[in-house]
Amino acid sequence: MNKIRKNANDVIPGDIFHPGEHLKDELDARKMTQQELADRMRVSKSELSSLIHGRRNITPLTAVLLEKVLKIDAEFWMNLQMKYELDLVRKRTQKSIRSAKIPSSRKHRLVAGLSTQ
Repeated sequence: MNKIRKNANDVIPGDIFHPGEHLKDELDARKMTQQELADRMRVSKSELSSLIHGRRNITPLTAVLLEKVLKIDAEFWMNLQMKYELDLVRKRTQKSIRSAKIPSSRKHRLVAGLSTQ
């Protein structure tokens, strides 16, 4: 039997975290309410709540507003958003490949190739 070895680079995250979860953690650490942050950013509380609960993504404008209020670089927030989106695509693609009728040795190469890109 031909055993296929996996290394850390072949692993696609099982848990994918929306940037809103990181934002919630930041608010908790600062003991800041959603309403206070929304007011300081000049956005509605419902807009901020949608972001925190993963129903809205971080846009460049949102990242700049967060930078201004929280003093955390806009690039940090955009990188979190990009990583989240890439992880979602990798997970969906991996799932599609695994369910496809492809010989297992080729399937492994396709899945492994996703995590090295």
